[in-house]
Formats: sequence, C-alpha cells, structure tokens
Amino acid sequence: MKKVAISIFLMSLVILGVIASGCIGGETTSTVQSSKETPSSTETESQVSNVVIYGYESEMITLDPSIEFSNSIIMLANLYECLVKYTDKGLEPWLATSWEHNENGTEWVFHLRKGVKFHSGNEMTAKDVKWSIERTIRMGMGPAFIWDPIESIEIIDDYTVKFKLKYPANLPLIASSAYGAYIMDSAFLSKIGDDKAITEYLNQGHDAGTGPYAIVKYDPKTEVVFKKFDEYWGGWEKDQFDTAIIKIVPDPALREQMVTSGEVHIAKNLPLDDIPQLQQNPNIVLHEEPSFRVLYGMLNTKKEPLNNKLVRKALSYAVPYKDIVDYVLGGHGYIAKGPIPKGIMGYFEDLPTYTYDIEKAKQLLTEAGYPNGGFKLLLTYTQGDEAEGKVAEVLKAEWQKLGIEVEIRPMNWEQQWALARSDPQNAQDILLFYWWPTYPTPYDYLFNMFHCENETLFNLCYYCNPEFDNLIDQAVVLEASNPQKAEQLYKQAIELLIDDAPAIFFYSPNYIYAVHKSIKGFKAYPAYPEVVFFYELRKI
Repeated sequence: MKKVAISIFLMSLVILGVIASGCIGGETTSTVQSSKETPSSTETESQVSNVVIYGYESEMITLDPSIEFSNSIIMLANLYECLVKYTDKGLEPWLATSWEHNENGTEWVFHLRKGVKFHSGNEMTAKDVKWSIERTIRMGMGPAFIWDPIESIEIIDDYTVKFKLKYPANLPLIASSAYGAYIMDSAFLSKIGDDKAITEYLNQGHDAGTGPYAIVKYDPKTEVVFKKFDEYWGGWEKDQFDTAIIKIVPDPALREQMVTSGEVHIAKNLPLDDIPQLQQNPNIVLHEEPSFRVLYGMLNTKKEPLNNKLVRKALSYAVPYKDIVDYVLGGHGYIAKGPIPKGIMGYFEDLPTYTYDIEKAKQLLTEAGYPNGGFKLLLTYTQGDEAEGKVAEVLKAEWQKLGIEVEIRPMNWEQQWALARSDPQNAQDILLFYWWPTYPTPYDYLFNMFHCENETLFNLCYYCNPEFDNLIDQAVVLEASNPQKAEQLYKQAIELLIDDAPAIFFYSPNYIYAVHKSIKGFKAYPAYPEVVFFYELRKI
C-alpha cells in the first residue's frame, strides 16, 4: 500500500502547486483530456481491429515520471523506457546497451542505444539522460531517493554518460527502477517551462518518452488510450497492436465478466474463489507469477505490551502461516521467509523464521508476565482489502486462545497511515500492510520499514536498532562491488530483525492474470508490478 499512500501525498502537493499557480482554481488535475484526438474505447474499437484492452482496478495518479510513485507506472512503462530493464534473467539492456564501472563502484559509464527517437521526433542522447535524472533529483518527490548515491552526471559524448557517485552503489539496478528512472525528452519539455509547468503539461494527457506507445487519451478515472509509435526503435511486426487501452474497472467481479466475454483482454486481482472456474474456461489463459510483495503485520514496539520482545515473539509463534496461505490466498502464494521475497538479494531459505507453535507462544507470554494474556490489542487493516480482512479474522481467533482480545478496525489507508504516524502511544498495536520494492534491492524493504526514523514515515513499528542500521548501511554500498559480502551482512541484519520481532511476515502473494485466448506473448515482470508491456503482446 505504500506506493498509493505516497502518491496521494505527492498528488496533494501537485494539486496545491497547481492551485497556487491559479491555473485551475480549486479543481484537481484529474480527468483532463489532451488536445489530441481523443476517441473513446468504443469508438477506437470500431475504427481499428487490432486493439488490446487491460482491465485495471485503480484510477491513474499522474503522468509525470519524476513524481509518479504509484499505480500509474502501468502507463509510464509503455510510454517511457529506462536505461536498464530488470527481468527474470537479471539486468538487461534497454536504452543503454552496455555499462561498466570502476573498481570500487563509484563511477559508472553507460553506453546509449543509437537511433532512438522520442515521440516528438527528437533523438535520445546523453543530454536527455542527464536532464531526466537531475530533474527527478531536483524535484525531490516520491522516487527521487533512488538517486541518492549520485554526486554528478557527466556527458562524455552524445551516446556516453558517466555517473560519479558519493558512495559505491549498484547503479544499473537503480537505473532499472519502475519508479523515477524513465528518460524524458529534454529538448521538448524544456520549452514547456519550469518543473511545475512540465508536470501540469504532462498531467493534461501528454507524454515525452521513447516507448513503443504514445498517449492519445487520458481520463485517469475511466480509461487511457495509447497509439503505437511508428518510429519506435524496436520496430513493429504485423501481429502487434496498433492501439492499447487501460480501462478502469474497480469491481473484480465485473473485470472477470469482461475478460471472459472478451470485452477486455487482460485482467488481474479477480476473485480467488473463481480461479478454479476460470482455469476451466476455454476462453481464458491464466498466468500466475510470483510477486515481490509481502504482507506484514507491523507491531507497535513503543507501546505496552508489544514493547516487550517476548510478547512480540509469542504473537509471531501464534500465527498459522500455512493455514493463512491456504485460506486467504487459496494456495496462490507462499509463506514469507522474513521480510524479503523470493527473487531478490536478501531472500534466504534457511532463515530461522517463526512457525505455528501455540504452546511456545503460551510459554513466551508466561515469561513476559502475561501467563493468561489478559490484554487487548487494536489491529487495523485497509478497508476493502478482502485478504487483509481474512488475515485479521484468523489472528483474532488464534490469539483468543492466548487470552488476548483483538479489536479489528478496517480503515481507509489515509486514516490508517495517519493513526500510525501519530503518537505511538495512541496508535494501533498492529497494522497490516504490503510492501513492494521501488527497485529490487533488500535495502528498499529494510531501510524504509525498519531503519531508525526521526519522523515516522513507513517504519510503522517504530523499530530502532543501531546494530541493524549499521549492517544494512554497510551492505547497500557493497551490493555492486562485493555482492557476496553484502548478502552476508543483509543476512545478519535480517536474523537480528527476526529475533527482535518488530513485525510478523505473513506471505508473498502471486499475481494472477486472466488473459483472453485471442492474446499471446503476455509476460509479467515482478519488478514492474502490474505493468502489462503491450509491445510484447501478439494477436492470435
């Protein structure tokens, strides 16, 4: 939920900025159409035969790559490209064809792909790379933190750019980020005005990318329409789609109905109870892929009785992890092994994690001075999240066996987050939420949720352990130059974290996409959550 939350905050800043400029006088920037031709999906479908439609559950937030930190990457990843792409094979060239670094990982040189054009017709060069990243850093919003290692960016020539870093870092991994790493058309956007003016321009339904598609209609609450970019550097084949549409369909049952009927071609987050039925549907091909999401129960370490480590460990033992995965996910996921999901550095199969042991939980509660429980806990989760609600009910039933009364309080995310960021003595005792990475590094999980914070942002368990901080701060600067040592340090930190038990690590859910039989070539990328790369799709 973190990306949504941040984006609401960022969007508020954007809206405030726009209002301050007097441009829209109290209106938000939503539902603004471009001045280009803006056909509806129905009109578009009637005009072209090769259209693909993705039924998606949430409205879009912003079209500005420098501030987007939420669901809108499902648009941006089709309009823009990064220097590097993170795939199941590791880091692969995207706008950069190769890269190298000095011995200690403090200087990186990227060699750019030649002949790449922006949608304006301008050629992409090293100047655009420097301008795009410096703009994101300068604006300092949502994803800007990923570029913290950068000291300077130097243009060697049109197709070569050098980064000097303040400390060693795995810059290609950062440059593959789903957030904040897209390369923009500097010559075109610089003519628009300052950063605020550029944001306003983009949010009116424009883009300035090199991606295979350009935007032609932007209604963030209902649908976004893309048209293929004829001069795309990757070229086009006859069985690719000229038009792609993201249609906003919040109701999962309706999305299911639309994808089975062929009204949309791809949908996800469908009712899990219906998956067996969908598996038998001849019109549907299900794609189930691991995600980089983990569901956490953040425990209030500043408030009694959870400020007692023994109580936190008792709760961690009193969780039927397998039953939860079976009941909540229908088996479509796996029990978390600590805070990091599979597929990312920092995931270890041999971690000493908690398993369901109610007798051990009772023993620990007795040692903590609560032999019969006898206390009450407030648990909050995001209202409308069916899975989180089910987990909450399971926890209430299990912890009742320990004499612990649990009040379950569903709240909208903004309210839940505000309560968690208030005085910890008045905050909830347990908060359920998901985390997924900005880019695939364990540091993104461990720093944001468990590093000491002066002001609470996402360390919603208020955990602060200097030894843990020191270990992950050492590890992150070794990721590029000495990954084996980095992994060793991360493991020590995670073992410390598990022993301190500031959070319960429940599960990592799979993404399940229903794809209509008329489409082939679909592939999910966990590092680009929920993105459908329309360019890879083919007609059957």
